[in-house]
Amino acid sequence: MIAIQRDGHGQPYIQWRQGNSHAYKRAWIQDRKGTNKDWAGSGRYLNVVRAEGPDSGPGGNATDFPIFNDLTDEQILEAFVAAVCAITGCELEQAAQQAAHHR
Repeated sequence: MIAIQRDGHGQPYIQWRQGNSHAYKRAWIQDRKGTNKDWAGSGRYLNVVRAEGPDSGPGGNATDFPIFNDLTDEQILEAFVAAVCAITGCELEQAAQQAAHHR
């Protein structure tokens, strides 16, 4: 299982290294219910962005995906990171160890 952390806003996130490079990614769930940023009317969004390192915050502009199901934030993050790692060839075990190490 991948370590899920919480940011300063209490939002759950996973940050992991892509392969053997210094490229890190961060995925998090954002609650936008009742805001003008809820462009899809779903209330929750999965955000993905690059990060400068294992302990840094997000860097650059995030891409957001509206969530239209009842899965928990943790289920969505785990499924997303597992799928990305499988598609890109990044070993999920390596990602989980790095996330747990930098908790």
